[in-house]
Amino acid sequence: MSSSDKKTSDATKRRGLLALATLAPLALAVSGCGFQPLYGGSGPNSVAAKLEQVDIAPIPERYGQQLRNLLIDRFYTDGRPGNPRYRLDMTLTSSEQKLALQKDATAVRAQLLVNAPYRLVDNTTGKVVFQSNARSYVSYNILEQQYAGLATVDNAYDRALLEISNDITSRVSMFLGRGS
Repeated sequence: MSSSDKKTSDATKRRGLLALATLAPLALAVSGCGFQPLYGGSGPNSVAAKLEQVDIAPIPERYGQQLRNLLIDRFYTDGRPGNPRYRLDMTLTSSEQKLALQKDATAVRAQLLVNAPYRLVDNTTGKVVFQSNARSYVSYNILEQQYAGLATVDNAYDRALLEISNDITSRVSMFLGRGS
């Protein structure tokens, strides 16, 4: 081994030790602050177990049913609860706004707003323990062909509902994870 190779090897070792010395106290500080992953752990007090104790009430109309199905997929791993502690009630509204108007006043782009106010109700007391509002803005092109236009709008709703279901799952999980 030449002297330049030995110097390079020593420099690499020193950088590795310096990085370890810098990251070790950081890792200890994070572990001591009470940080715990939201979906980590198992047992009756885990967030996943608490999510399984939420009954998702039916939501009217086709897009409401799609949102409910997305939430069911996220909340339940072992089937629906027999005697749930909570009930998730929500409504779903949507509106479309035309954007990007041409000279002849026809729109070539639109924006879809889907709004879902929801509340988590304790089944034993009947009190609302958590409520919030999830909304999604999705833009899409307005196409001239009838089928393609319908498919584009349907895809925009699918994207909006997916975003809303993720938001609701995260917020309800954070609430239940606080130790309610």
